[in-house]
Amino acid sequence: MNGRYNHKSLFIFIALILLAICTFTGCLFLYFRGNDGASKNATILVSYANQSSELTVDSSMPVTVAIGKKLEYTPDQTKYGYSEFSLETNMNGVKSLNYEIYAVPLGVAVLLPTDYVRMYLTDGDNDLPLLGYQDDIPTYRELKISESNADGKQLYVGTLKKGEKKNFKLRMWLDEAYPITPEMKSFKIALFVKVVD
Repeated sequence: MNGRYNHKSLFIFIALILLAICTFTGCLFLYFRGNDGASKNATILVSYANQSSELTVDSSMPVTVAIGKKLEYTPDQTKYGYSEFSLETNMNGVKSLNYEIYAVPLGVAVLLPTDYVRMYLTDGDNDLPLLGYQDDIPTYRELKISESNADGKQLYVGTLKKGEKKNFKLRMWLDEAYPITPEMKSFKIALFVKVVD
């Protein structure tokens, strides 16, 4: 009879140990799963070299694509738009994030037709054109509608890794095919960057 009780005691003891291990493992899983979700966050930081996210072009200086691709910043510019900006991020719990750079038109007195406004985005370090700007230089009208704002146009989507900084140059000009008129017209945009899934 003593042997029977020893077997029962041993069985109960093993069952209690297995129950304790399963409970401990379940608690650890819930703890790390809960903390993992709470500690994931990221913010994109945008820096503008000329302290403005706005670009303007007017109807006074239509130029060729070859000239437009070489335009540089001038302090008092309205004939064409130019911006140098950079993106970096502070990430916590993630290794990279996807982002969208997009432009939203701003109100002007007399609007230029956007099928004559060229957009050219390049790498800010080597001035080489980014994907979508290598062969044909798109007009504002030809750009895809932004995923972040239905009123805007998508300039670029990319991925930013933790600790990485990306530099950009954006040029905006009036195409040489624009028919010159005595009436002054313009087009103005604001640049935005948003984290996308």
